[in-house]
Amino acid sequence: MRTSSRSLLAVLAAVSLIGAPAVPASAAVASPAGDPVAQVVCTTCNGFRYQNPGERAVYLVIDGVRHHVPDELTYFNLWATFNGLQSGGAVIDIGAPLVSGSYLARERETGRVYLVGRTKRWIPNDRIFDQYSFDRARIRPVNQASLPARGPDIPGR
Repeated sequence: MRTSSRSLLAVLAAVSLIGAPAVPASAAVASPAGDPVAQVVCTTCNGFRYQNPGERAVYLVIDGVRHHVPDELTYFNLWATFNGLQSGGAVIDIGAPLVSGSYLARERETGRVYLVGRTKRWIPNDRIFDQYSFDRARIRPVNQASLPARGPDIPGR
């Protein structure tokens, strides 16, 4: 079996472990030689929170990659409980950790809700907000001028 075929099989096995309903479109792409090359970006996992059994670290998937939630302050700025944590997710690429103290904000001027960290990332609708299981009670009303520059929108699944 060729190495690229093994990689594709590993991705397919990983997808079944993380509970994605189907192989994500980004799971395998053709290399210039035509062999499949494994990717570990899981856009169908956006919004899922993962915690491996026996570990304290919690990760949130945004843009198809896992972002470490650095501390309890940050976690409870976004969620009220640990309900909805899934085990696994170790096969998903790791991105930059969330900034400690990241929070949810509603701009007083526009009514838009953002995930605020390095940038403010707009959560475009309630469906996406709910996919991330954010807690509406955690949203802080803030003035637009007090927020960082705008980054990319928060993607859904």
